[in-house]
Amino acid sequence: MLHDIKNTIKQSAIYGLSRISTKLVAFILLPLLTLNFTVAEYGIYVLTESLWQILWAVFLFGFESGIVRWYLELQDELKRKRFLFSVSVFLFVFNLILILIIYGFSPQFSLLIYGNISYARLVVYSSLIAAVEAFSFIIFLLLRIEEKAKTYSIFAILITLISLLLQVYFLQYTNIKLEGVFISKIIAPLLIILTLFPYFLKHIRFGFEKKLLKDLLKYSFPIMAASLVIALLNQIDRYILGYFTNLTDVGIFGLANNIAGLISFLIISPFSLAFTVLSWKKLNDENAKRFFTKTTTYLFLAVIFISAAISLFTPHLIKVFTLKTDYWIASQYVPLVILAMPFYGIHFIGVFSFYVTKKTKYVLYSYLAALLIKILLNLVFIPSFSVYGAAIVNILSFFLLSWLIYIFSKKNYFFAYEWLKILEMIFAYALIVFPFFYFNFEDRLIEIILKVIALAVFPFLLYILKFYEPIEIKSMKGFINKHLFKIKV
Repeated sequence: MLHDIKNTIKQSAIYGLSRISTKLVAFILLPLLTLNFTVAEYGIYVLTESLWQILWAVFLFGFESGIVRWYLELQDELKRKRFLFSVSVFLFVFNLILILIIYGFSPQFSLLIYGNISYARLVVYSSLIAAVEAFSFIIFLLLRIEEKAKTYSIFAILITLISLLLQVYFLQYTNIKLEGVFISKIIAPLLIILTLFPYFLKHIRFGFEKKLLKDLLKYSFPIMAASLVIALLNQIDRYILGYFTNLTDVGIFGLANNIAGLISFLIISPFSLAFTVLSWKKLNDENAKRFFTKTTTYLFLAVIFISAAISLFTPHLIKVFTLKTDYWIASQYVPLVILAMPFYGIHFIGVFSFYVTKKTKYVLYSYLAALLIKILLNLVFIPSFSVYGAAIVNILSFFLLSWLIYIFSKKNYFFAYEWLKILEMIFAYALIVFPFFYFNFEDRLIEIILKVIALAVFPFLLYILKFYEPIEIKSMKGFINKHLFKIKV
């Protein structure tokens, strides 16, 4: 089982190169963004980023899991190619219709989202980004299915580099700085789609597999609806915050979330990319359920440990990456905002229970319940507690999501969560992180040294709490002896 988890980590690391590079671009550009934009303008940037991510959930139509499943199940090569052709044609027509609708009503959408019709073009750009991202995702999904992880990473990183160069150009040398950032996000993936199109053409054949497409649409629609809801679950607080407060608070909250989002690109997104394929391959193994249980625990551990590191050192690093002091206050919200990420991460494992039984409606039920609770709580807490209210509600909503998925999974393909260990990890996080935000240190060097020590203490706190199993302790001792002390085991 440990071998399977190591394989998952290996695949996640390879796919993660592209995701890490994407987030690194955001951090590389952060000084330029904060230098060129006021906090309020950064709030507009945050709302536009949120918009295209919400639209992307609809434009992709929840096809990821379905395409992987049908493609792996189909043994006839011709049917596979006709199946991919059918999916591609549907996606093109569906996306085109959505773009035309959004273009026609862009002033109204702009007024609703920004409170001003002046940003209608940003709404249109968001739809175009969602469309090209959806098509590039399908091509990259094929690379993942064929386990061409290195090719995947090379081209995904190319998208990042092209986007980076274009964004730098628009920010430094043009007068359409805000629009230019999003134009860059259209051009970069479009160029890679054109480059990889010959590869994709080899895997399609003209002809429609109507029944397969119909089955895929029936399977994917609840997932698409669920993806839209999870996108809203991730982003809706920005819009509620903007309604009750102002764009400055949206900008600060958005920056705190972008910093916390580094976790998604470092761990969660790479993991989910690898897990989508590996989970199906692992399903029929004898130790499958224990594999899913331990993977849930290990993912939570990895996310919360990196979250602790980011929370502790953000107050120092934010002064390097943001050149205006107006932005520095965002660091005080990061420890709360980031605490939602472990629960967000493990939900990707939990929903697999419903994919196995094809009862994807439970995914939608879970997301809808969490979203409704989040909206209601935000309406209560944001008017009184502003950004802090939004951060606390964010944690509660993602905890509720994980818990609901766990409850519903008992009637599907069920594997246990180690809830006591999850509580132990949260306790250890709170113990080493929150004291540094309560006490003030006059000597910054001493503060940094103490934070490094606190981070190093984290795994030992878990040991005191009897978090580790004997086989895990034995494996860790073996790793230390072999790689640190060069002792043959």
